[in-house]
Amino acid sequence: MWKWIVFYSMAFILGILIAMFQWPFWIAIAVLIFASFIMIGDVLFTLYGTTNINRVEKFIIKKKKEPIYAFIYSQGFGKKEDQIIAIDAILKKYKQQHIVHYYRCIQEYLKDNLELALDEANKIGKEPLMGYSKALVLAKMGKENEALSNTPSKPWMQEAIRAAIAISKNDADAFEKHANNAIHSTRGIQRLSIIYSFNQMRK
Repeated sequence: MWKWIVFYSMAFILGILIAMFQWPFWIAIAVLIFASFIMIGDVLFTLYGTTNINRVEKFIIKKKKEPIYAFIYSQGFGKKEDQIIAIDAILKKYKQQHIVHYYRCIQEYLKDNLELALDEANKIGKEPLMGYSKALVLAKMGKENEALSNTPSKPWMQEAIRAAIAISKNDADAFEKHANNAIHSTRGIQRLSIIYSFNQMRK
């Protein structure tokens, strides 16, 4: 909110200065475009570039009324039931098929309906999301080899699936090792989301 206050205050002050000193109007446009890029860049860095989890968490808390951010918020601050309800809100808003099937997969996964979750994962049709979702479900089923063979090559996905496999085998040491590796391979909102997910797995 304060960023918009600064932005509009800057626009107001620029208007006064242009009137007082008869500056060309393009100066105001250039300054406002530059300020807009800074604001957008700051948001993108928070979502995809930072390793500062407190920064990302503050962003999520501010945006928790929006469905996808509400789901991530529920991962960190709610119960399993809250996550399931949050996914219902996502499914009402988003109609893209890969998003629908991905969140249905997560919903069935949370309900321990693993066969249904796997069926939804197979319908996602978009990589690496489909492979990762299938691997996550297969890991929970205890199908280690199948889970690993379906895991995409992204380092954080590889480590996250190995952490999920370790949980299914009650191997706490291996879980912590792979969970930490996965976290260190991510940034921004993805890092926060898997931290929340791993915290849920520990319960």
